[in-house]
Amino acid sequence: MPNVSRRTIDDPAAEAARLLARLSIMLLFIISQLAPILTRQTIYILLPIGAALLLLSASLAPESRRLREIAVLALTPTALAAFFFVGWTGLSLAWTPFGAGPAERYAKSAATLALVAAACALLPARTKTSNLNLLPIGTGAAAAALAAVALLSANGGDPPLDLDSNALQRAGLGLALAIWPALGALALRGRWVSAALLALVSVAACLLARAPNALPALMVGALALALSFGKARRAGSLLAILSAALILLAPLAPILVHLVAPERLPAFAAPLETWGRIIANDGPRLLIGHGFGAAVFGVAGHYLYPDTPRSLLFQVWFDLGVLGALGLAAVVARAFYVIGRTRPVLAPFLLGGLATGLTICVLGPAAEQLWWLTLAGLNAIAYALVLKGQFRTRRPRLEPNGGMGRLVVR
Repeated sequence: MPNVSRRTIDDPAAEAARLLARLSIMLLFIISQLAPILTRQTIYILLPIGAALLLLSASLAPESRRLREIAVLALTPTALAAFFFVGWTGLSLAWTPFGAGPAERYAKSAATLALVAAACALLPARTKTSNLNLLPIGTGAAAAALAAVALLSANGGDPPLDLDSNALQRAGLGLALAIWPALGALALRGRWVSAALLALVSVAACLLARAPNALPALMVGALALALSFGKARRAGSLLAILSAALILLAPLAPILVHLVAPERLPAFAAPLETWGRIIANDGPRLLIGHGFGAAVFGVAGHYLYPDTPRSLLFQVWFDLGVLGALGLAAVVARAFYVIGRTRPVLAPFLLGGLATGLTICVLGPAAEQLWWLTLAGLNAIAYALVLKGQFRTRRPRLEPNGGMGRLVVR
């Protein structure tokens, strides 16, 4: 009679941690991608709940990180650059001209960033394959649902022109971010056909939703992906230099446009000329900026020109000045540099995602909205999950060994 081995009773705390992790990942990467297609406010509710469940799971897990390990993470160059940027942004509230509005906006943004950072820092050392599979499942379901709703609503009248009021366009921009870690999760398992199908469906859904600037951003991401295959380290370093140069040298173009011939400019170049005019009148303000929220509230209150740029580059330079631009450039460059040194099979997809997100921010106007920061935070958690994914690409199998069995993982 063959020997029957009984399953070892698991630690109840570990079982609870695994259950909470599965629930939080389902909430964050399936429900959080489907619900915003129809309603705009759900992302603000689902992210805190999902992140809180993830933190609770991490606290129950036996391999949860200790405070010493978190302190080491907090002292990395990337974290220090992020602390400087967030701290300088908070300090700039002292001279912003719009009072309570920017302070409230900063508090919400800082709380979102803190929640996301805590969730990423306290994740278990390894993401189970079953949990990792939820990323492409959620992205594929969101892409199919977004495409279907966009087709059904095509004959329902003109959609809202304001991006903040258009749920489909917002969902399309969120999908443009979420596709990259989902593709990375499939790449870890060697599911290249599934990755290609997911990419095609997601791009089609973004186009059907008419997400603003999604197509050029995805093209930039695809270019970064193509350049990264087989040479992710070199591509990461190159993208770090290019992104930092883009942020730090951004004012040169509007200055040149303003000085050359502003009266002969085409209509699409008018925002650049406006930015150049603002720079010419700013003087010492170029160093410290006008304070956090000055660009957004200045446009909303008609204190700035109607054709003021809506790009993240303008907002950082106008609000935070040279020091803020230096902080943002350091954060973005370090992100590209670090991602380029992850697993070779995964790095190209994550570099493509970073390039896509940066392009959407540069082209605007999504970066000025709090929901965009929330989507970016959700994407950061997805990056952390994929980076901690297991290497295994095949299911374990049991090989006979006399009367016993031997578990073999290939």
